[in-house]
Amino acid sequence: MDAAGLYRGPLEDFVARRSALVRELRPTDRKAADAVSKLRKPSASVWAIDQVAAETPALIAELLAAGADARETQGNVAAGTASREDLRTATGGLRDAVEAATRAAVDVLNGAGHTATEDTTRRIRTTLQAAATGGAADRQALWSGALDRDLDVAGFASVSEPEDDRSELAAVLAPLRRRSESATRQSAPEPAAAGSKGLERRQAERDEAKLRAAAERAREAADAKRRQADRLSDEARTVADEAMAAAHAADAAEEAAQAARAALDQRV
Repeated sequence: MDAAGLYRGPLEDFVARRSALVRELRPTDRKAADAVSKLRKPSASVWAIDQVAAETPALIAELLAAGADARETQGNVAAGTASREDLRTATGGLRDAVEAATRAAVDVLNGAGHTATEDTTRRIRTTLQAAATGGAADRQALWSGALDRDLDVAGFASVSEPEDDRSELAAVLAPLRRRSESATRQSAPEPAAAGSKGLERRQAERDEAKLRAAAERAREAADAKRRQADRLSDEARTVADEAMAAAHAADAAEEAAQAARAALDQRV
């Protein structure tokens, strides 16, 4: 189990998973064990988001791509290279992605028997938007399914000093990015009228290929996380078996103690 694996599985078992990982790490890496022991148990709203990241990473990828588009468009508006209409389009896409991920997180809560109150739903929505438009560390935690706290929206990350995503995450998001129309018009020359249809078709084919590649990477990520979940489930079953064996041993010891006491009473 790794640190990210702590956030997979039932919320009520988080402390048990954390204790197991600390015991696993302490003999070989005491510093890491101490760090894990300080990891906080997430709220129900954050736990639900982490499960969405583990089970449906494509939703989170779309959200992060929409957040990146909104941040970039905000910067382009400030620089005068994008219009307010571009910004409205980008923020609308971000809003739609946040709502899609919010619905998925609420479904997770309901499916796990937790109550998705109005306040919990609001915190899910706020945390998703804050992570998607915040700093690189929050974006990575959202993608990894390792958020440990609710976040507040504080506006877009600094335009003058943007924080780059890790290369793995940037590669997943690149095909999903939707650049502003103004930026596209500035970066690409107008095609000749006679060949415009052919250029448009080739561009559409390239876009489709990129989306297929992104989907494949998302599937690979989902498979990896599913395998991790299977390992955690196996570990949980092993711990349960050990607990049952310990209980049986305790029962046997208690019976032996009672028998010894009875024999002692007979001697007296």
